[in-house]
Amino acid sequence: MDDSDGRADFVGPLNYPRPALAPETTAALDMLVTLWTHTARNGTPQLSALQLRALHTTRTRPGINLSALAGTIGTMPSAASRLCDRLEAAGLIRREPSPANRRTIGLTLTRRGHNALDAVTARRERLLNEVLDRMPTSLRHQLLNGLHGFAVAAPPPEADGPKPP
Repeated sequence: MDDSDGRADFVGPLNYPRPALAPETTAALDMLVTLWTHTARNGTPQLSALQLRALHTTRTRPGINLSALAGTIGTMPSAASRLCDRLEAAGLIRREPSPANRRTIGLTLTRRGHNALDAVTARRERLLNEVLDRMPTSLRHQLLNGLHGFAVAAPPPEADGPKPP
């Protein structure tokens, strides 16, 4: 690595053709997804990626109805209903009539649901910090800048682009 200009030698020139960046990026993202999934699957309760997305969405949009949740997490309403059945049985969410429309059922996190999300987040942050601590400072800064740029360039899940799996 050459720290003089902040670039790592293994990345190659900045004018790489786009297809050459995809395999390297995919390999790094695969490792991150593996770490991310590991932290959710090895806690109590064990949660799938879709269950985590449903819990996170419910936390950020309390009172969301089932149809909106299904659209947000990219699944069919019937699958979202079964998913919510399991989350409710585990004591992680609660279904309640909406104050605005009593015929609409809203989803909210229970205290246990909040605690489960907090625990997964803490495990992820701890594991991520362990990896980041093994990286040189200049690469950590580059990673942060690159991730910020990626987040700005990526379409939000509600956009016309492909929904995340």
